[in-house]
Amino acid sequence: MVQETGLKLRTKLESAKTLKAMTGESESYSAGEMIKVNDTIGIVVEEVAENSEFVLVYEAEKVVAPKATGTGISFAAGDNVYYTAAAKNVTNSASGNTLCGKALLAAGDNDDEVLMDLIVLA
Repeated sequence: MVQETGLKLRTKLESAKTLKAMTGESESYSAGEMIKVNDTIGIVVEEVAENSEFVLVYEAEKVVAPKATGTGISFAAGDNVYYTAAAKNVTNSASGNTLCGKALLAAGDNDDEVLMDLIVLA
């Protein structure tokens, strides 16, 4: 089985909402990495080096996002999904984190990804 890497979009890129941003000095991102650009949470489309322009998907009906693992960190379909800035992934805990979407499928404690609806909430 081939391990999928990078952006794991489950809808057409043309239907997702994106923005262009710039990396700073000593700042680079991998495709599929979840980050926050100013007040916007999204997923990086392609690998980007420092001082370069990149595209961030900030709204998509179906996208696979990196998920925190561990006891009690699970989702049922329809659960709220929160972004954890320090870990650059999502969790089910609202405390100190930012609401960024809804889970579309269940994800267990040990799953490191979740299929979600990435939505703009501000």
